[in-house]
Amino acid sequence: MFRFLVRVLALFGFLVLAGLAGGGYLLYQAVFAAPELPGKVVLTIDLDQKVVEQTPDDPVAGTLLGGGTSLRDVVDALDRGGHDPRVKGAILRFGGDGLGMAQAQELRVALGRFRAAGKFATAYAETFGEFGPGNQSYYLATACDQIWLQPVGMVGLTGLSAEMPFARKILDQYHILPDVEHREEYKSAMETLTERSMSGPHREMLESLLDDLTEQLVGGLSASRKLEPAAVRRLIDAGPLLDHEAKDSGLIDRIGYYDELVEESLDKAGSDAGLVVSGDYLDAAGELHDSGPTIALIFAVGGIERGDGGVSPLLGGETMGSGAVVSAFQEAIDDEDVRAILLRIDSPGGSVVASETIRRAVLQAKAAGKPVIVSMSDTGASGGYWIAMDADRIIAEPATLTGSIGVIVGKVATAGLWDSLGITWDQVKRGQNAGMWSDVNAYSPSERARVTAVTDDIYAAFTAKVAEARHLSPDRVREIARGRVWTGHQAVALGLIDELGDLDLALRRTREAIGLAADAPVSLDVYPRPRTGIERLADLVSTSGARIRSVVQAVAPVAQAVAPLVRGGQELRMPTLGLTP
Repeated sequence: MFRFLVRVLALFGFLVLAGLAGGGYLLYQAVFAAPELPGKVVLTIDLDQKVVEQTPDDPVAGTLLGGGTSLRDVVDALDRGGHDPRVKGAILRFGGDGLGMAQAQELRVALGRFRAAGKFATAYAETFGEFGPGNQSYYLATACDQIWLQPVGMVGLTGLSAEMPFARKILDQYHILPDVEHREEYKSAMETLTERSMSGPHREMLESLLDDLTEQLVGGLSASRKLEPAAVRRLIDAGPLLDHEAKDSGLIDRIGYYDELVEESLDKAGSDAGLVVSGDYLDAAGELHDSGPTIALIFAVGGIERGDGGVSPLLGGETMGSGAVVSAFQEAIDDEDVRAILLRIDSPGGSVVASETIRRAVLQAKAAGKPVIVSMSDTGASGGYWIAMDADRIIAEPATLTGSIGVIVGKVATAGLWDSLGITWDQVKRGQNAGMWSDVNAYSPSERARVTAVTDDIYAAFTAKVAEARHLSPDRVREIARGRVWTGHQAVALGLIDELGDLDLALRRTREAIGLAADAPVSLDVYPRPRTGIERLADLVSTSGARIRSVVQAVAPVAQAVAPLVRGGQELRMPTLGLTP
């Protein structure tokens, strides 16, 4: 118990330090002006870290999420730089696979626009995956003019794979029963608890996804590096490749060090050229879309839940709260300057109720005369698709994972475990199904009947809403639903999405939806509107007590669960599984 308390205190200390650091950073931003730019600029973009959809407005939340490069900031820097005569080129640094394949596709298109404007772009990596995968980072790097690799580095181009653990054997060993209903056979999220290996439909779905994504990977590398697809496949099978192997095979252009690349790049840019970090460049040059009719950009990122969402201090994951997303919609609806809404989705789903709450906000925006265009990033599946389906137009990348039109309802029953430990449970209840949410007993016949009815009803509602929103027949929707995940490339042929493309294309379609030219200037404003540096600093100071309380609330359940184990393992309770569309 002492060790656990030490960890809790360490977490408090970390949050205090993070708050001080965040406050100092905001104060610096508020007081000091944007940096001056040299006469000639070579952008530096660090992609050797996690790429996030949106940088949190809260600096402490950003710290808890582990930082990361904002995808939108990178794209905006490339697009702004493409039209800025001071910007001569860019150096992009790579390493591990810190971005998804759909994100890589979005950045590949942005690099294409940058290069088409007459700018050079050079990729540099100490290694593309050091004893780990480097497929996505190398895939993105091939969109540059040249690829440099540090001596002794590797190109971790080994192909795509999918694997998952199956815990049914150990659950059976401890007499724990996963009691799950799902619609339908491809809705396999809980197979990790219910099976000992992949079911036939699960394996079929994964095979189909990997086949399609591999075709996209091979096609992109083949076109960018001017290699035959068969040659690319052979190189993948031979990977990972050593530096000289990668150069001899045409996968990279130079073996050298970063300082050598910098010197060469500055010489190429001309006298008085200097390196400028992409974020600093945007601060100095200004945002890209900052004049004209207003379009609201709303981010819908993370697992979907009721409430405001946010960041878990313990798990470090981001969640999408229906309350926060609906508030952003309402702010955009009430703002007379907002002409349309661009909804950016990166979500694997979550709460059915929260998903329906957000879908309702989409409908309300449309009823208010404000078109809603969806742009999907890496994932817009299950609940992520639920909130997208009623948009005026849905745009996704070829590698976006979408669909998964299905539902899971269930729990884990632990009665057998307690019995094996010599612990018995007793119950007093009023109501035939009052105990159905217990994580001790499996569903009784009457309880199972209700679970089945709930599952069937939600699945019927999901498929019916998709049919109406996407103008498909109910039979067609039931055929392509069944809980199956599709790539964007597959989904566009099925009618689940309208078009393949990036956020820039979605913005073009949003302009067209309000009667503007596809390239007309607009103000693309994030909603809810970000606070100023001074406002965030004031909030950081004024809410410190609330932050401590939120941490206590987050830690308390963990402490309650862990404390019995620390005292000698007298109690072991597994949480009831939630309801996931």
